[in-house]
Parts: sequence; structure tokens; C-alpha cells
Amino acid sequence: MTLAPRDLVLAVFGVGIVTRLVLAFAFFGDVDVGSQLLVDEALDRDLLDVYATVNAAGYLWPYPPVYFLWLELASGISAVSGLAFHGVVQLLPIAADAGIAALIYIYLGWRGAGEPGRLAGVALVMLGPCFIAISGYHGQIDSVAILPAVLALMVWERRGHSVRGVESGVLIGVGAAIKWSPLLVVLALAPSARSTREAVRLFLAAVGVPVAFLLPFFISAPDAVAELRSYSGFAGLGGLNLVLNPGLASEWMTGNVESQQLDGISLFLTDNAGLLVGIALIALAAFMLRHRPAPIEAAVLVWLTVYTFLPNFFLHYLVWGLPFFIMAGYLKETAILQLVLIPAILIVYLIPWPSDQIAIIYVPIMIGVWAFFAAALVTLLSRAVKGFKAATYP
Repeated sequence: MTLAPRDLVLAVFGVGIVTRLVLAFAFFGDVDVGSQLLVDEALDRDLLDVYATVNAAGYLWPYPPVYFLWLELASGISAVSGLAFHGVVQLLPIAADAGIAALIYIYLGWRGAGEPGRLAGVALVMLGPCFIAISGYHGQIDSVAILPAVLALMVWERRGHSVRGVESGVLIGVGAAIKWSPLLVVLALAPSARSTREAVRLFLAAVGVPVAFLLPFFISAPDAVAELRSYSGFAGLGGLNLVLNPGLASEWMTGNVESQQLDGISLFLTDNAGLLVGIALIALAAFMLRHRPAPIEAAVLVWLTVYTFLPNFFLHYLVWGLPFFIMAGYLKETAILQLVLIPAILIVYLIPWPSDQIAIIYVPIMIGVWAFFAAALVTLLSRAVKGFKAATYP
């Protein structure tokens, strides 16, 4: 019996969701789930002082406060139902993955993809190893944050010019109120703004939402909230720091990253990560203002630039860019990338290893992934100069 195309799509959603649920409740997952539990406990003690509380405990929650709402709700559901908090708290990232896949299905249809192409787009999210590992095991919040930004791009392309700036900006702002990274989608939309006023509306709406949510916490504990600026990741799992100093991965492999000693260049890159990526993005913005790529093409360029110039890269950062790569039609490339990363995913999530020799496998994969991003960026910048051709979908 052959399933109808829509039935296949629903089956892919079902398999992806069930797989994530099994992982979420069977395993505690990454240390970030434990951090979410610590933040939830701090919220119960003093809501507005939560940043100071977690910082004093030696943990920096480097994100805006909207996700606190889910942590409190997940804690309540866990208490009432008896289900483990580490499983319940991952329900929202799992739902966000499904939401991203649904939006991709719709968007690919807008772009003229047939059912095979739309099914492939859904499968790359719902059955994609990166997405499954991050929402179903790791428990990170990136899919929740990037989902509104994906919708923002779709709104920007479909809504009228009189309203899309504010609407898309607010959606990006909602994502940025969970995690800062979605703000970068503003750079992808702004080059196609019809006027400076529209671009300003987009920017102000996007920035205004997270600022409004963060303001009460800043008033209560300004020094603690100011520490959010200090987070720039940790060196050794990916990005420029790993490319320039492959030995940084060794301490991660054995779980001894606390003993890691950064050399001059690695320390400089880590301390100036925001500046480095910022300069690259400013240069990209100037390029896009000149060549005016379409919003989805601009989004791909933005995330490739981030991945190329970011000194410290974690696997969950892939969730920022992969949905846009799929929407732009890079289905095969996204599939190959995720398949290549399977060994790296397993290595990272099975840390600690008895020996750092496992880095012999991990490091070449991650350097190769960085080289792929860099080469893709150069290639697409060249195409932008010549004029992008419309994507061809199966």
C-alpha cells in the first residue's frame, strides 16, 4: 500500500516527534537541561533578581528572559504530572522543530516546490540528526528562538509594505527575547526594504521587544544583566578557534575543559568574538545594500558569515541557519552536512571519553564543516554579484 504524499508528510512528523520524545524522557541530556533547572529554582526565589542569583552560583544565563515563562510552566507540569522535568522542559523545543518544519513545507510550496521537495524539506528537520539531537537530547532552546524569525521572513515576503516592517520586526523580537541570535535576521530583510522608514520600523520593532522584556530585570539588578554581554562561548568545539588551534578540542573530549589554557590568539578571538563577527556582518550588510539579494538569499549569506567568522561554534548554532538553507533550496547540501556531522554529534553528546584520542575523528570533521561554510559563503557572494538564479526544487 502506497501512502499519499500528505500522509507521508504526516508520517515524517510523527516519527520525528516520537523519536524526540523518547530521547527527551529516556535521557537527562546535556548539562544545559540542568542549567534550566537551576534557573527555574532561582526564579522561585526571586523573579527579578534571577540573573544575579544564577551568576552568584557560578552559572551565567546569557539569554533574555522570555524563556523563563516556559521554565516555570514546565516545572509546574512536571510537579502535577509526575513526569521528569528534563523531559517536560524539552517539549517546547520539540514543538518548535515541528513548527519550523511546517513553515518550511508552506514556504517551499510558495517557491514552487512539488510534494517531493516539500517532503524533503520537512524530513531534513523532523528526521535531521542535528535537529533531533539538539531538541530531543540536548534540550537547547535555539529552535524556539528561531521559529518566529523564520515566520518573520515569510511575513516580510507576503505582507504589504505598510505593515510588514512592524510585523516582521515584532516576530524577530519575540525570538530575540528568547535568545539574541534571531536579531541577525533583520540584516537579511533590511536590504529589500522599500524605504529607510520601513527598515527603521523593522529594526526598532525587533530590538524593542527584547529590550522591553529585559528592562525590569535590568532595573532590579543592572550589574547582573550587564554580564549578559560577557558571554562569547567556549573555545574548542568548532569555529575559527578550532581551525587555528585544533588541540583545544582535547580537554573537551575528556570532560576537562575547565583546565583548558587559551593561547594568545585564541584568547583574543574569544574576548573579541562579537567585534569580529560584527565587522564581518557590517561588511556583508554593505555588500547586500549594493547587490540587493532576495530576503531568503540574504538570510543564507548572514548565517554563512556568522558560521565562518564566529570564533567559538557549538553544534546547536546550526539550528539558526539550517531552516533558511532548506528554504533557499539547498536540500542536498543540508542533507549531506547533517550526515557528515553524525559522528561529531555522537562524540559531543557522549563526552566524557576515556581518552582525548577521539579528537582525531572529531576535529577533522569540524574543520571540514568550517571550510564548507567558508567556501559556500565565497561562492554565494560571487553569485550575488552576478545575480542569483531562482532555486530549482524537486
